[in-house]
Amino acid sequence: MKNDKDFELKNNLPEVVNDPEICEEDFKLVDADERVHEQKFSTKPTTFLKDSMKRFSKNKSSVVAAGILGFLLLLSFIVPVVSTADVSTSHPELRYLEPKLFNAGTGFWDGTKKWSNIATDTSLMPDASTDEDKEKYWFPSPVDFKANGIIKGSKKFSAPTYTSKASEYGKDGYMQIGYYDTFTGDYISFSTFETDDFNVKVKDTDPSFELDVSDPENKPTWLTVFDVYDEAKLKTLEGNSYSIPENYEQGECALFFNFYKTVDGKQVLASVQLTEYASVHNIGSAIDSLKQEKINIAKIIAESPEVEGRTSFDVVSFSVRIKNLDNKAHTCVLLKSIGFESESTNTSTLRIFRNISMSDATQEMMQAYQTDSSKYNYKYWFCDGGNSSVRKLYMGKVIYCSFTYDSYEAMLGSFSLDTFAISKLEQYYRNKYIDYLAVSTLDPVTHKYKLDENSFRFTILNAKKCPIREALTKDNFKVNEDNGEIRCINVPITGYKYYGYSSMPKFLFGTDKTGRDMLKYVFEGLRFSLVLGILTFLVCFLFGLVYGAISGYFGGTVDLVMERFTDILSGVPWIVVMTLVVIHLGSNFWTFALALCLTGWIGTASTTRTQFYRFRGREYVLASRTLGANDARLIARHILPNAMGTIVTGAVLMIPSVIFSEATISYLGLGLRNLPSLGVILSRNQAELMNNPHLLLFPAMVIALLMISFNLFGNGLRDAINPSLKGEGE
Repeated sequence: MKNDKDFELKNNLPEVVNDPEICEEDFKLVDADERVHEQKFSTKPTTFLKDSMKRFSKNKSSVVAAGILGFLLLLSFIVPVVSTADVSTSHPELRYLEPKLFNAGTGFWDGTKKWSNIATDTSLMPDASTDEDKEKYWFPSPVDFKANGIIKGSKKFSAPTYTSKASEYGKDGYMQIGYYDTFTGDYISFSTFETDDFNVKVKDTDPSFELDVSDPENKPTWLTVFDVYDEAKLKTLEGNSYSIPENYEQGECALFFNFYKTVDGKQVLASVQLTEYASVHNIGSAIDSLKQEKINIAKIIAESPEVEGRTSFDVVSFSVRIKNLDNKAHTCVLLKSIGFESESTNTSTLRIFRNISMSDATQEMMQAYQTDSSKYNYKYWFCDGGNSSVRKLYMGKVIYCSFTYDSYEAMLGSFSLDTFAISKLEQYYRNKYIDYLAVSTLDPVTHKYKLDENSFRFTILNAKKCPIREALTKDNFKVNEDNGEIRCINVPITGYKYYGYSSMPKFLFGTDKTGRDMLKYVFEGLRFSLVLGILTFLVCFLFGLVYGAISGYFGGTVDLVMERFTDILSGVPWIVVMTLVVIHLGSNFWTFALALCLTGWIGTASTTRTQFYRFRGREYVLASRTLGANDARLIARHILPNAMGTIVTGAVLMIPSVIFSEATISYLGLGLRNLPSLGVILSRNQAELMNNPHLLLFPAMVIALLMISFNLFGNGLRDAINPSLKGEGE
């Protein structure tokens, strides 16, 4: 009997006979004399940091993002140090300069801007007709633009444009007054006086509203002009451009004089009719040949039974009243001008009629809209008479201009200063830019001070550095006759030299409304925002990491208590937290950072907790615990490195999030008001979006680059520090 371990080897394969392809050499062992052993690794050992950097470098978008972040960070520290511009104070002479890199005339980034449809001031030469006269004298609003800033040959004027909107530089036009009130069934009054329904109050004590008619023959007061236009007259003046306002009927009107009189112990408004009701009036004109057509209203007033023999009045007014024609629903008149003239020696009488006359409908409408009584007299014509009263401009004329404007030449080029400080002349004299002598002497006869013309001299010694373009004459120096104080006036200067520049400056990003250099201002704000963002990120990241790790690792009651605290804190709106902190601690850098840190760590803590729940039950963690690893080692060496990729990705985005939060809170007035930051810059320039969009574009571009770059950088960083990807791509 055979043993179970015995076996018999049988060859069941067919016998191979004389196969020429098989030979004995095919069965020889290689390295038969050497021991078989494991081969050494052909690659060199590496560290986790080197492996992470290698993986990060393969992500091209992350590398570019890191380069952009580094470049912006470098600029945020270099530009504020290198630039000599002062952004801590206002510089009115530099306000609203356009971005400039190339010289003016290149058409791109050259400090110029094309303007279209700008209302043009024609007051300097209203009769200019040739292109040469227009180029020389006509320029847009001197408040907003300067004549020397308009590039020669770039002006293009429009034909007179009709408008119903009062413009400071508009002319002529008609005042459309009156509107039949379907509610009261009455006509409308047009007046310079206050009744129960009027809008403007005239003080009774104002002496300019006194009127004396005691001697109307020798001291007449004339109504010289009272022009109301009908369709035929309008067509004659305006040609084919005329039209009666749509849905209106031409009405009839008359001029009235209004005053107060006492009836039964009460002040009652009384009126004297000065003209007949008519649809067309042309009582007078400024033309000398028509002077005989003026009406002596002082005589009419004196002879009226309404005045009861009175010869003087105070608080008087005039009104245009429109008659209702056949109960038509829409009745109006087009009033072009009203003019008064007085031969009285009473200056107050002259003043009242000058104030209430109307020679230009457009300008009269402008006066009605003004609140500055020092610029426009408040005694203007206005409409009154019920809930449907209407007074508006009709067919006012405005000339618009399109041109190219060089803001640098306008603000820093050649111009004249009306008043030049004597201290500046003394400074130029000490710097040896000029040599001058201007002294005042007391005249022994008149006992008045005057300029000593014999000793006067003025010479420019250094034309290259001296801001004054031409040698001054005696006419540029005025002496106060009482105290001998000397003033320097009408001095032609070169602006950039006057303000301390050796050559015409260039501001790559332009300047804002206070004259700050936007290049330095933006990068100084970027530095401030980055410091705030990085500091907040570090505090929130470290605290959130520790808090989330403890909560996620231990779980149970510890996690329950910690999560309820987090829920309560996150339920309070951040804006409320910010407001409370600012109110109690003030608005400054550290206060703002504290407010951000109070709730900013919650997101990192939540992400960390989730990742710890994910990894704490893995096999390698259980194996380490079995081998005796304590909690701190398990957290720091086994769980945290594997969870770090996801945690860092979200945490890195905290930096641009802080910058955005700061920008948002700045719009609400709770931000860093007196400190430079991107949010403050955007907040201050938000009103410039229409006229100067570059003031918002540049800081917005920087924030956009930060957000995109941090996002891409975070994604690359997540993959680079993920231990599970170690060695991938070898």
